[in-house]
Amino acid sequence: MKHRIDSVKNRTLRSFSVLRAYFTLPFSPKTVPSVYPLFGVILKDFFFLQFFEKWHIYKIPVVHVDHPLDQKVPFTPERVDIYFDFINIWIRPLSMLLARFGLKKGLPLCREWIDRLKKTYKEAGRFYRFCLSTTDRPKYKKSAAFLKIHLFDPHFCCVPSLHIAIVVLCFAFYRDLFERKDFTDEEKSRWNAELYENAVAIAETVLYVKQHSVNCIPAALYMMTKIHSDIIDTDMCIDFINALFREQTDISEEDKREINKHIQYMYERFFLEGLHYEDWREPVQRWISNYEELKKSSDLSDLL
Repeated sequence: MKHRIDSVKNRTLRSFSVLRAYFTLPFSPKTVPSVYPLFGVILKDFFFLQFFEKWHIYKIPVVHVDHPLDQKVPFTPERVDIYFDFINIWIRPLSMLLARFGLKKGLPLCREWIDRLKKTYKEAGRFYRFCLSTTDRPKYKKSAAFLKIHLFDPHFCCVPSLHIAIVVLCFAFYRDLFERKDFTDEEKSRWNAELYENAVAIAETVLYVKQHSVNCIPAALYMMTKIHSDIIDTDMCIDFINALFREQTDISEEDKREINKHIQYMYERFFLEGLHYEDWREPVQRWISNYEELKKSSDLSDLL
């Protein structure tokens, strides 16, 4: 075991190839029972759901959840590669687990993650079947990455944002796992920081590339607080909100404060209202059901 730790402890997570996970997890008896149900949930509750709505097979209400604060974040298409990294951000650590622990001990840990990810998609899908949501994203198709976005993403699953949900789950899951499995201080320090910084960058980029609104972020954080409460709490979510755009220079300090204040307000609102319900979806459903009317109000403060 020591030689395995020595072989990985000085590496960044980004240095681990995703191919190791891709060519191991779908074929191992220890992870197959989780991997293929995950694929099924992603297809059913995310991709098929959106395309069936687009093709008018489903007739789920669709709400535009744009907010005036979205305009405070400049459209920055050059950041699209960061946006797409929300997949590899959670696959690279799986390759690390396989390298550090070997197949016998590493695969059960990978399955823990897969089961949490499946629950996240499934819970988000429960909300999407009540109400879909979209934003007015630019018709920008000047790169292959944006062509891919417009081709494969009908853009009906904005609230709650799965981009936000997944990156927060990623750093929270490994922060907990590193403690439970006695990772070295060096490993914890290096990899916790890397996961957190990457999560913040991806969360910022959903606004920079106009795939989400500021309203999509608090709903996702609230959902994660409720469905993964053993590893994600309110303090963690508030800290994450306050980290957004902290290092960016293309947004004014005043605008940063407004954006973060709104996200935090909405998160706390959902969380406090949710204390009165057994189903986490209730406060978000109440809010989104009234949002179109609120947008028609001349007083933009009503959008809070």
